[in-house]
Amino acid sequence: MGNGKYGAVAGLIGRMQMMDNISEHLAATRTHAYKKGVPTFHAELAEAQSGMASKGVNFVRVSGETIDFTPGQLEFTGEPLHVGINGDGFFQIEQADGTFGYTRRGTFKLDPEGVLIDGNNQPVMSAGGGPMTLPSPDVDIASDGNIWYNGEQIARIAVFQFDDNAILQRAPKGIFLPSDGSQPEPHPAPQLVQNNLETSNVDMMRTMVRMNVNLRAFEATQKALRIYSDMGSKAAEIGLVQ
Repeated sequence: MGNGKYGAVAGLIGRMQMMDNISEHLAATRTHAYKKGVPTFHAELAEAQSGMASKGVNFVRVSGETIDFTPGQLEFTGEPLHVGINGDGFFQIEQADGTFGYTRRGTFKLDPEGVLIDGNNQPVMSAGGGPMTLPSPDVDIASDGNIWYNGEQIARIAVFQFDDNAILQRAPKGIFLPSDGSQPEPHPAPQLVQNNLETSNVDMMRTMVRMNVNLRAFEATQKALRIYSDMGSKAAEIGLVQ
């Protein structure tokens, strides 16, 4: 395969990966606290690796994503155990294997024993380091995470922050995990909003524009690939004539 044709194929693959990213964003526009991923690109420079610049094939491929942790808007739900974070911070969730995950999705509820759990039925951690058992869902949750019932403070929701959110990797169901094992610190001044949930930070209109631009680029790359294929066929025909 000629260098130009190889580069065009690589370009098509990259555009398909980009479309997968766009499709995921469009599907998640109504997912609470969803964080969009910005694709990252890696340049493959064959001459730098082989020392044969005249024969190298250079192209760019999608190598991963950088998660955009820009907060979404807060949306009123009227549910007393729905909690949004205004600004930076993460709730701490105890996962099935006993490790901790971190999320901004505050779709909390009580299990049959009164334990505060997230939408995946995993315990929400308190500032004291363990699960919280509440007498009723009709509680008052202050901006600092303190939970009040009948005028008495009964628990406090833990909110953590990382020095650099870039170390966080996406896990299923709205959970994020530190890639390097880093431990977060308790947030010194969290701003929680009861009866609210954070919306997705995907901008629908901008994502639609990205989709249209990507489709046009995909079509242009397809055209270039056809041209390279035609050139290859003609070169082969000339060789047969000779």
